[in-house]
Amino acid sequence: MSKVFFLPIDRAQMEGEFAKLLEKIVSIKGMNPTDTVAVKIHPGEEGNSSYVSPENVNRVIDALDPGTDRIFLTDTTVLYPGRRMSAPDYLNLTHEHGFGLPWTPPFIIADGLHGEDEIAVKMPEDFQTDEAHIAAIISNSDAMIVVSHFKGHLLTGFGGALKNLGMGCASRAGKLYQHSSVKPLINTKKCTACGFCAVHCHVNAISIGSVAKINSDICTGCGECLGRCPEGAIRVSWDQNMSIFMRRMIEYAYAAVSVSNPLLYVNFITSVVPDCDCMKDTASPLVDDIGVLASTDPVAIDLASLDLVTAAAASKNSPVTAGAGEDKFIAYRPDIEGILQLSIAESLGLGSMEYKLVKV
Repeated sequence: MSKVFFLPIDRAQMEGEFAKLLEKIVSIKGMNPTDTVAVKIHPGEEGNSSYVSPENVNRVIDALDPGTDRIFLTDTTVLYPGRRMSAPDYLNLTHEHGFGLPWTPPFIIADGLHGEDEIAVKMPEDFQTDEAHIAAIISNSDAMIVVSHFKGHLLTGFGGALKNLGMGCASRAGKLYQHSSVKPLINTKKCTACGFCAVHCHVNAISIGSVAKINSDICTGCGECLGRCPEGAIRVSWDQNMSIFMRRMIEYAYAAVSVSNPLLYVNFITSVVPDCDCMKDTASPLVDDIGVLASTDPVAIDLASLDLVTAAAASKNSPVTAGAGEDKFIAYRPDIEGILQLSIAESLGLGSMEYKLVKV
């Protein structure tokens, strides 16, 4: 049974409390001064404000005091055009969000200038993935700390440490492979041909006639149109695609762990919005801020995060009416069972769904 340590939100805002949380888990002060430590974060899409703040990322690093100054923040480029698609644009965006020198340790793009700097990780024979494409810098670092924002997601129901590993550590080729089985469909009875989906399609895969039409040969499966359709007319055929997508993402998490030496995982259960930090805008939080979790087990920390959100009452302006004890993510997206990613991860040996929550 894995231990997950919990710092409630009222104490998470107090100086010195992060050290009390993290010292319960791992001591990395004895690291070699020449060791490099990657801190995997998501610094937010342009227009997004729900990501873990630079101040909180700094508080995690300061509390760990690893004994080396060679610490850097990192993330990978994305599939769709925008300011996170190439390293120069991405670095400018992270700077605008307060990440990088002089405010935090330097921010480095893990998969290079155009998302092509990668290593190939040979996977076990019984995996669906033969070879995983992991960002080179993730592999080249001596250790990694995974700081995640726990929130909803268009394709996985919710995202935390496992998604930060599987999707966040993949190069562009790895992301495309993971998404390739997931293609959105148009419900022609609901579609009003408003064109909003086409405006937000980053690869121009959607054309508008009497109804919208998606060119599956062009579509990358990023899922942006699902969250943009005001009529709810765009869905994914989850009868087989959901399990394929989640399996691939978790196999990539397995690959990332196998080459990155993750020391611990920290989940911020704050601003628990229904959509990923990749979205420029999102609905109001599903629940009020809960706190911060830390563990050496990515499966346990994500399940504990889910359980805490489920146990909480919906926030005042929540887009769902689910009460305490009801799964808020399923209430928001009834066709996506996010817990599937956890059971897959456990079956691959990434962690345990049996955990003990320890309040610090």
